[in-house]
Amino acid sequence: MKTRKTINKKLPAGFKVNPELDNKYNDQPLFKEKVDKANHILKTVGLPKLIG
Repeated sequence: MKTRKTINKKLPAGFKVNPELDNKYNDQPLFKEKVDKANHILKTVGLPKLIG
């Protein structure tokens, strides 16, 4: 996970990180369906072969 310092360096001027949101969503399964579908595809098809 990115640290707050690296995130703050990439934010546009006038934006800041809200410390109240730290760890607020860690236990919630956001985008669970998409993660499950991606894991299923990786298990059945596998990773692509790299050329080079």
